[in-house]
Amino acid sequence: MTGTTSFDLRTHPWIAVRTDGGVEEVSLLDLFRRAGEIRAIAGEIPTQDVALLRLLLVILHRSLPESFDYPHQRWASLWRAPTLPVDDIEAYLDQWADRFDLLHPQTPFLQVAGLSAAKTSGLVKLIAEVPAGNAYFTTRAGRAVESLSYAEAARWLVHSQQFDVSGIKTGAFGDDRVKGGRGYPIGTGLAGRLGLIILEGESLRETLLLNLVLRIEEDYDADRPVWERAPLGPGLEVTHPVPGGPADLMTWPIRRILLQHNGSEVTDVLIANGDPIHARNLHNLEMMSAWRRSANQEKTYGEPTYMPRQHDPARKLWRGLDGVLARPVAGGSVRGEAATALPAGAVLWLNVLTERESLPPDVPIRIHAVGMSYGTQDSMIESIYDDALSVRPSVLLSDRLAGIALAAAEEGEVGVRQLAQFAANLAAAAGREVEGPREKARLTGFARLDGRYAAWLAGLESTTDVAAAQAEWRRTVATEMTAAGNELLRTVGADALIGRKVNGKHLDAALSDLWFRAFLRKNFIALANQYTERTGAEHG
Repeated sequence: MTGTTSFDLRTHPWIAVRTDGGVEEVSLLDLFRRAGEIRAIAGEIPTQDVALLRLLLVILHRSLPESFDYPHQRWASLWRAPTLPVDDIEAYLDQWADRFDLLHPQTPFLQVAGLSAAKTSGLVKLIAEVPAGNAYFTTRAGRAVESLSYAEAARWLVHSQQFDVSGIKTGAFGDDRVKGGRGYPIGTGLAGRLGLIILEGESLRETLLLNLVLRIEEDYDADRPVWERAPLGPGLEVTHPVPGGPADLMTWPIRRILLQHNGSEVTDVLIANGDPIHARNLHNLEMMSAWRRSANQEKTYGEPTYMPRQHDPARKLWRGLDGVLARPVAGGSVRGEAATALPAGAVLWLNVLTERESLPPDVPIRIHAVGMSYGTQDSMIESIYDDALSVRPSVLLSDRLAGIALAAAEEGEVGVRQLAQFAANLAAAAGREVEGPREKARLTGFARLDGRYAAWLAGLESTTDVAAAQAEWRRTVATEMTAAGNELLRTVGADALIGRKVNGKHLDAALSDLWFRAFLRKNFIALANQYTERTGAEHG
């Protein structure tokens, strides 16, 4: 083999980032030095961006002092500083330099040296953009799938350890679990089972700090990322069955991987089973996901059991905001009963920082929701969830602001349901089936409110007049639903205008319209006008 036999991730550009000048690749050291001018990670797909962010968080976290008595004060000093603690980060990366060489002969980054099997896996197994047997991305046609640059291969390597699909894997020699040359399913990468919540700032520096959760109770020695532990072999690591902390968890080696190269590019890969991990009760270690109580799991384990709350692919983020803004929800009337739901640890930490005045209450941030959906027993990627909302920390902290944000989302749902019922009534009056028009109107209604809610939520801050904000939103819902209803009326034919008997009662377009507008007046317009009348009287 000739050509390059080393690719130092500390110094070679490989992470794609977005700056004001466009997209470029930077090394680890360059990224941390320039984090204040970098807007965001800009990889191939959203889940790759998250996987890389989690890697960077581990490096940042492990470069900090081993202990501190007041985490929020330590965090505040980092936030106030003009740059990240680059000297500490560089010293840390230098300490583990051999483990950050993608092609190191003994300790290749996130890989197992000497890993072998009867056959390789093929690069399509590494690249999440290309489902095996369905290479529909034109940028992945031909040679692009046959080889990868070291930089892109490194990005997909990080992604694979966190989001790889389940299913049959190539059976590695030396792994006692292999049967007939096959490694049988142990589950997807852990991040693929989460409804990921990322807090984003105006720069990558701010984003890293907003997701940096510092805790007094951390066991620094136990919480070691995979590169601080002895190099792994092909088999199960029986001496380390569960993660010792967040850094350990975010670098958990779910797969045994070895990239194959020709000295200038990566040409193939071997992906085998690594160490399994269960998502059960990881809420004290995994900070980027909300959690829900699982009755089925509790029947099996006989204790309160929390599982990650995943994003619903059919719902925009604002319609599932209760999983982000909610406080821990009490389990019932029994005192001391475990909560039925838990917000993401990063959101709880943000509340602590805001309450302790370590973070300004109205600094603009984005809640970015990302998730992977799998199909056919988790053996293939179906879709990626990617949505975001701008919000102030004060909204997350304040019960009143969080309350109206959640109430407004529910009111939006109510308005859309009524629009959908209006469409169904018009269809019934015309003698047509109702479910198609109902669903079409529902989608139209939510599409009208998606951007409106996002803009309204972004305007909430600590000084907001809650009643005025509620009135504004109710008028918005009424206006948008009325406009959508008018569009429906413009498309009705003579049969709906004439109408017919439905369930023994006459129904026509005019009557349907009357019901629809009466509902909007009562539930939105009248309530909004109450605020206007009250404030008018106060200032009269």
